[in-house]
Amino acid sequence: MNKSAKKGISLLLATSVLASPFVLVPNAAHALTVEEVSADDTGVDEQTEYTIEFEIDKELKAGGTITVKFPSGYEVDKNLKKKDVTLEDDYGDKIAIYSVDATKTTVDIEVDEKIKKGTTLVLTIDKVTNPDEKGSYSIGVKTSAENTFKNEKISIGKSSSSSSSSGKFGVSLSNKDTGAATSLTLGKISLASKTKLKEGKYIYVNFPTKDMLPKSISKSDVRVNGEKVDYLSILSNNTVRIEIPSRVDGDNYIDVEFSKSAGIVNPSKADKYYTFIIEYDDKEYKSKDVEVTGSSSSSSSFSVGMSDYKAGARASYTFDLELSERLYSNTDIQIDFPTADMVPPVLSAYNVTVNGDQVSNLSTSGSRVSFRTPSGFKTTDSVTIRFTQDAYITNPRTAGFYNITAKVDGKTYRSKDFQITGAAAPTPVTVDNSLATIGLTRATASTPAGLQIGIKGLGVSIPRAQGFVEVVLPVGFRAPAYLPANTVTVNGVAANYVGVRGQNLIIYPSQDIPAQTAVQVNIAETAGIVNPATAGVYSIGVYTSEEKGLLFARPTTIVALNGVSFKVDVASFTKSGKTTALAVAPYTVNGNTLIPTTFYRDALGFQITYTKTTAKVVSGSTVMNFKVGSNVATINGQNVTLPAAVQLKNNIPTLPLKTIADRTGYKIIYVNGNYTVYK
Repeated sequence: MNKSAKKGISLLLATSVLASPFVLVPNAAHALTVEEVSADDTGVDEQTEYTIEFEIDKELKAGGTITVKFPSGYEVDKNLKKKDVTLEDDYGDKIAIYSVDATKTTVDIEVDEKIKKGTTLVLTIDKVTNPDEKGSYSIGVKTSAENTFKNEKISIGKSSSSSSSSGKFGVSLSNKDTGAATSLTLGKISLASKTKLKEGKYIYVNFPTKDMLPKSISKSDVRVNGEKVDYLSILSNNTVRIEIPSRVDGDNYIDVEFSKSAGIVNPSKADKYYTFIIEYDDKEYKSKDVEVTGSSSSSSSFSVGMSDYKAGARASYTFDLELSERLYSNTDIQIDFPTADMVPPVLSAYNVTVNGDQVSNLSTSGSRVSFRTPSGFKTTDSVTIRFTQDAYITNPRTAGFYNITAKVDGKTYRSKDFQITGAAAPTPVTVDNSLATIGLTRATASTPAGLQIGIKGLGVSIPRAQGFVEVVLPVGFRAPAYLPANTVTVNGVAANYVGVRGQNLIIYPSQDIPAQTAVQVNIAETAGIVNPATAGVYSIGVYTSEEKGLLFARPTTIVALNGVSFKVDVASFTKSGKTTALAVAPYTVNGNTLIPTTFYRDALGFQITYTKTTAKVVSGSTVMNFKVGSNVATINGQNVTLPAAVQLKNNIPTLPLKTIADRTGYKIIYVNGNYTVYK
């Protein structure tokens, strides 16, 4: 039987549940809901795969667990592995699993990423053995964020097979060539006795092969009993799940139609015995055998040309398509690559062409690249789409056979299989970034600032001009639309390329960086990053393209604009956006910063008097007297030992910053020669 829900969550609920601060409310307001429990085989004493669909009502953080409890009589393989368990959301996106632990009747799944409350999850668990007695059994589900198990029943030992009144239902294809795009009609299927369609329940259409389905299907391309559907999704097991529309409620038959623009293609291999299975209300209906013949003579299969076929390599991609209809200017095109990590977070339209013309309106989302043909594009039905080497498309990281889907003006074309060669991606090594650092060269609000990022080590190597470091700036920071590569260095070498995606900076190094190597990323103030206008503490995160999840994050303090910034060995300071010269540049002696006496007057507003031998600094009720050449000062009548002796530079005494800041309530932010003094 199939693996999904009795009743789906509405799109409104799925899109309105956003990450927000957790608020404690009475337990009655929170309840995990089990939508459906199903098994591939409901026979007694059969080992099978179970699918449980449920909605969580509390956020589950990374490291949280999902527990499935089977009743007495069941037996779960104690050697259950991660590969035997999959977890997806209701839209088919996989959710990472960190570990799986099984006992005879219980499975604990630790998740490796945060799952928002209100998410509907589809969990599959293989190697579960049914009880050896017929009956109705309740299977429970809970998470570490929920208080109690919620249960759903399943019947074991009861036959779920049925067929239409004519034995097997018919299948109509508009094209029977292998790999060809086709329309598809399934039915008419007479339902089992007393069975009727019910609004909100689901029909499952199981396709003979996985390569028949596109990544998504528009609901406008599917009809049930002649009526357009309101909701459908593609599951991971070659199945399309269709919610029954209200207009066919009460019908005692099923007739499903997929238009050609749905993007369904025939299997890639010829065969006389392909079959479809439709499931509804715990009953299965099997089609007559369907024949797919010969090689496709249609233009739906296209070749993929690449500059490099090695796993993980950066490559140019070229597609030559023969379209079923002519292509015009300002027409939408979507390219779906096999994996999301092939597509860089930032992709320029300069590096994508159609028949040699630069595309327009380019955007990326996961594995998909969307764009339009440019204005003035010459009408044609023969198209060459090219992603240049500088588009930073990278090959899948695992060797194998892959294909690419192109959707041109709503019509879907699928590539021939192409082979990626080479070894699988390396396993990450353990690194400790607890002492990794992130600092701003200036900490004052609304001020241009550079960043200095010290990564202690990488778990996986970053290949030059292929992998990247991603710096995630929180909301409030401003990043320019373009960062010149020469304003960013990685281990002292100018970056190969720097992209900007909203608040995120995508930095491609110009050299290979091996695993476990320390990395220093410096972004100059001239890059154009501007601090938030509001003072406060902001967290900056660091990721890499080669490792899953956050590498590390560090808080940075933004102070009010009247804070004072200066640099060692630079004879000036900046306050409220204005730079003022100093007669003597700040400098360090044995790690202690000395600043000319005039700085405390002009930058901090203290009262000062000085000669070539003495200096007096007054701030409120605090009076500090210093002598040139002495490491002892008198502060409010008491002798205090200084970290460094007072020196005379350019006829002006220079005084230790830390001593004066500590005595007057000022704080100091220091990042690699850059200081901000604030109160």
